[in-house]
Amino acid sequence: MGRVSTFSEQEIFQTVSRQMSGEGAVTFRSLVKETGVSIGSLYHRFESREGLLAETWADALTSFQERFLAALKAEDEDAGVNAAVATPRFCRAEPERAALLACCRASEFLSEATPAAIRERINDGNDEAQRAVRAYASRAGLSLQACRMGLMAFPLGAVRAYLPDRAVPRSVDRYVAAAFRAIEAEERRSGPSKR
Repeated sequence: MGRVSTFSEQEIFQTVSRQMSGEGAVTFRSLVKETGVSIGSLYHRFESREGLLAETWADALTSFQERFLAALKAEDEDAGVNAAVATPRFCRAEPERAALLACCRASEFLSEATPAAIRERINDGNDEAQRAVRAYASRAGLSLQACRMGLMAFPLGAVRAYLPDRAVPRSVDRYVAAAFRAIEAEERRSGPSKR
């Protein structure tokens, strides 16, 4: 019979997120100091620092992608706007996870030592998101470039103006929505870009 876990993975993920987005580094020792969880327990659950980092990245990415994809796949006329504002809304609902995704790079969490199962899970999620963006672009009559700018680049740039030090205000939703609508209007006026 296995031991019952005495700590919350979410607590560990939040601590890793805070340390990486704020200080740019995390060690098992720093996690022990902040959470009180023993090094042995961390190794028992995550097997390695690489496993812990990859699980933290996968947790944050999956949480964001669920919201983004639900909005983008909706069969209504505001799907694009709702998917674009999913980013600032996620930042307010899940500030630690959002700070991690906005302020860090995947390469800081994933390496050759990343367990294959975690890497596959992350790749599958990213592939699904890319397919959904392509499907939305086709459905909306927009170029893939316009969708990437309006759905990902502009929202991410907007929230990076605040994270990790400040909360993303609700007013950012209006600006992100306006940017998406402006891109959409420009595409309709001039025709989809060939890129």
